[in-house]
Amino acid sequence: MGFLLLLSMLLCIILSHGAVASGSWELIPANPVVGDVIEIRGTGFEGESVDVLITFEKEVQVVDGRYEYLLEDVRIPSGFDNRFTVQATGVDDLNVRVKMLLWITKTAEAKDGVATVSQAGVPPGTYKIRIDGKSDAPSVKLKITAFQEMEVDSEGSFSYTYDSKSMPSGSFEVNVGSIAKQVELQPAAGNIEGDAEKDFKSEKMWVAGILAVLILFVAYLRRRKS
Repeated sequence: MGFLLLLSMLLCIILSHGAVASGSWELIPANPVVGDVIEIRGTGFEGESVDVLITFEKEVQVVDGRYEYLLEDVRIPSGFDNRFTVQATGVDDLNVRVKMLLWITKTAEAKDGVATVSQAGVPPGTYKIRIDGKSDAPSVKLKITAFQEMEVDSEGSFSYTYDSKSMPSGSFEVNVGSIAKQVELQPAAGNIEGDAEKDFKSEKMWVAGILAVLILFVAYLRRRKS
């Protein structure tokens, strides 16, 4: 009898936890490309708000003992509590510089090669963010996490949109409530074509330069013979 009572209690606990975690969300479009307007659409969430965390990792090369990573036109939308954290691994220190009208810098010294800078209460707006510092390693690993608390309506739904044109391509982890998914943001086709076109133009300029030198050299030899 006691065992049955205990089993019933465990089932109630499991079912209650399942109800809490019954919320779900989807990404639209499912396979986004840099430049797409991305929507995170959630349903079945309980409470008045849900936490949304987006994490991105980037490896940055160190040049002459320094590393630097620049993010242009980063849009911070309206929300309850906008926060971001930057963690750098393999560094001596970390500077996070944010510019809306003026540059504001937060600095952290590394402990065992890891430095972290966090900022809460970030007002909505469009920012330029520069991450830099000193390092003796050949490369450093940056982990950037953005947090926002989204309002959930009376039916347990919410919608969050973001223009991805300022985001770098790569793998992101998106965590909504307790549900995490890996999202691959593909590079825009124009960027790939643009890089190929730049390489082609550079190659043409290089060939044209060699031809120009050869023509001048031949003209010089003819002049000497004459």
